[in-house]
Amino acid sequence: MTTQTPAPTPVAAPPPPTSRAVWIAIILITATLIAAVAGLLAHAGGAKIPTAVLTSGGAFAGTVALLLTLVRYATGDRR
Repeated sequence: MTTQTPAPTPVAAPPPPTSRAVWIAIILITATLIAAVAGLLAHAGGAKIPTAVLTSGGAFAGTVALLLTLVRYATGDRR
């Protein structure tokens, strides 16, 4: 009686490093622009400068988290 070993399941290759670098650059530029607009709107709305800076930081962090999640979902990276 012979036993057969199961065929290995194919694993998708990770995207090339240049692709990741481009995505990260796009995400950081977009997050910076959104953070700047959020800070300016907060200051124009009457918030003091430290509060506007905190608003900008929150907008930046939220945008980076959202966009990284969307890119990971869109590219099918399930690791």
